[in-house]
Formats: sequence, C-alpha cells, structure tokens
Amino acid sequence: MDLYYHPLARQSQKTLIALYEKQASFSPHIIDLSDAFSRRSFQQLNAASKLPLLHVRAKEFFNDASIIIEYIDNYISSGTQLIPIDKTQALYVRLYDRLSDNQLDKEIEAWQEAISTSCNQIHIKRLERAMLASLALFDQRLASNHWVCGESFSLADCAFIPCLKTLESRLQLLDYEHIGRYWIQAKLRGSVSQVFEEMELTKATLGQSEQLMHT
Repeated sequence: MDLYYHPLARQSQKTLIALYEKQASFSPHIIDLSDAFSRRSFQQLNAASKLPLLHVRAKEFFNDASIIIEYIDNYISSGTQLIPIDKTQALYVRLYDRLSDNQLDKEIEAWQEAISTSCNQIHIKRLERAMLASLALFDQRLASNHWVCGESFSLADCAFIPCLKTLESRLQLLDYEHIGRYWIQAKLRGSVSQVFEEMELTKATLGQSEQLMHT
C-alpha cells in the first residue's frame, strides 16, 4: 500500500493514527500541495488532488480518510479493531467520526480562518461559541466513556484527536474535566505520539527551509 499525505493536515493525521493502530505496512509519500511541482506530480496520479490518498493496487485508490480507515480495518486483521463488529456500537463510532469531520473540524477551520484574516470580533466569537459547543458535546460524551465510543480506541478517536491537537495551543484543554483526562491518555498512546513526532519533525524541517530562504 502507498499513502500520499501531509503530516500537518488533520485528515492525514487521522489516517496515520489508524494505520499505526493497525500495525499496517505501507509506503509513505509526503505531498505538499502548496508546492507547484509536488502538486502537478500528484495530479498525474489523482486528478482531484485530495489528501490523504491510499493506493492499494493497480488503479485502486481511496481518497477519503474514513473510507481508507474502513478499508484497512476490514482487510488488516492485526492491531486495533477500529470499527466494532457490533452494529450498534459501530453506528456510534461512525456518528462521532462524522461529528468530528463534518462539524468540529469545519468549525475549527472557520474559526482559524476568521482569526487569521482579522474578521469582525463578533463574527469570531460566534464561530468560537459554535466550536466550544461541539467540544462540550464531546466532553459530556467522555464523562462515561474511556475513549470517545467506549472502552476501546476506534475510528472516532482517530478523527477527534487531530482536532484537539490543532486546538492545544489556543485552548486550555486541561480545563475540561473529561477532555483533559482524555487528552493526557491520548498523547501517551503509541500511534498518536508517533504521528505527533512526525508533525514536529515536519515543522522543524519547514522552519529550517524558511531560514535558508532568508539567508
């Protein structure tokens, strides 16, 4: 398997956590879509230019993080079962995966964009309230669950953790009674710490590149 991704993109982080949980063997390919050459090369493989992209075999590609994770969970028996066999439990896992991707992730993106473009403060606060309401929903959920959907690490955690990582420097996550506990245990998990280490290495490499450009 070949994975095309970027370590600083949340959907790529979500996919990497799952691959490491499954102890999957894959060839990593970092794609920087902001670089014209890298983007053109990737477009020859995938016209949609969407990351992450999993290349399984000749002409078989998946470029949605949740679908990638469902695929590897079905076909790789090792490691963590990320989508429960029980249909009701699986439904809740998929629900909170969707809430992370389609609600919280988009709220984070809108909030960050509003801050970076110096939007009206009232608009920023409105976006922030929506995002915090979603976090409160997860905090309530974690009051009775070790991980997002029970005692076992799942697809829902793969989606939620990258969102928390983005917010770590902007919010006091430990002020949340249940998210705070969850965040501490998440960072100690092998698959998560491995993804975070790759993120830091990428940031350091980018920083060095920027320094060279200005010397």
